[in-house]
Amino acid sequence: MHLVPMIQDRGIALEDAGSVIFIMLLVAIGGIVFFGKLADMIGAIQAYMIASLWQTVLVFGFVQLETLNAFYIFAIIYGFGYAGVMTSILVCVTVMTPLSRRATALGVVTLFGWVGHGIGGFQEGYFFDLTGDYTLTYANAAGVGIMNLIIVGSLYITISRRRANLVAAK
Repeated sequence: MHLVPMIQDRGIALEDAGSVIFIMLLVAIGGIVFFGKLADMIGAIQAYMIASLWQTVLVFGFVQLETLNAFYIFAIIYGFGYAGVMTSILVCVTVMTPLSRRATALGVVTLFGWVGHGIGGFQEGYFFDLTGDYTLTYANAAGVGIMNLIIVGSLYITISRRRANLVAAK
């Protein structure tokens, strides 16, 4: 949401700054397919954790860039994993919910995803308004990613333990 204005703050024209998002989303198509396949191979939660880790580790890197070429290269790397987050979470919901509740579960998860995007966008703009810089904005995004990884990691551990207990009980 704040990538184009940040790139413009580096003295890069609006059209070029917007093209970075285009490249990132173009590459994201491949990331969607890749993380869907990865979920099939290693499991939905594991694929989601990898995509989320990818996004969390890399998001703060945007504030370190200065040139259009650096933004293009980084957008390719970041965009591939960025796409995996939403893809993987939807696969997680599909795998973890019974068919009779799947539509509701997907609706609730999607709602929270969009609310999170809205709150995040507001927060990030607020942080920029306070500081006049994007460092805190992107650091906040990385911090939220860390919290997400803790929650998803805890979910994975809980589910793994339950499965192990069920197998041991048989």
